[in-house]
Amino acid sequence: MGDYDKGLELLRLLGGVEDPAVLALFESVQATDFGAEAVAFVYGGVYQRPGLSLEQRQLVTVAALEALGYAEAQLAFHRAGVENVGGDVDRVDEATRRLMAIATYTAKGAVAPELADLLREARAAGEFRAAVEAILHLSVYVGFPAALNALGVARTLTSDEHRERA
Repeated sequence: MGDYDKGLELLRLLGGVEDPAVLALFESVQATDFGAEAVAFVYGGVYQRPGLSLEQRQLVTVAALEALGYAEAQLAFHRAGVENVGGDVDRVDEATRRLMAIATYTAKGAVAPELADLLREARAAGEFRAAVEAILHLSVYVGFPAALNALGVARTLTSDEHRERA
């Protein structure tokens, strides 16, 4: 199964519908090729990466979209997606709550002191790789520059860790 087929299958699961509205949107503006590439990359690629569960990916997406404050249709889609994969936005464990906070600060442009504190907590809890994966996941929702800024904060922590070991 190719990335587009995997992505379409996942998009259908998240949306709970056979014909995802986003594909109709791309078609309506004669950009079906871009829509197919987006489905393949985002849902057939990014979402398929190891390191986070599908529920965690949905929850960090919801947290980031809430922080952005202007993506209401996407927020509604992903909130429903949480439920469609068996999750509950109001009932999350501490690790996922931390990932959601990381998502919020990533969406806000990687507010460095707060994000650094959360990444340190994740590292201390053995969840640093999941935190980095959450940031990578968010690049398609909050923008590549915001994700790169957050990764820069994460890099300073790994640099600090290497210096502490030396």
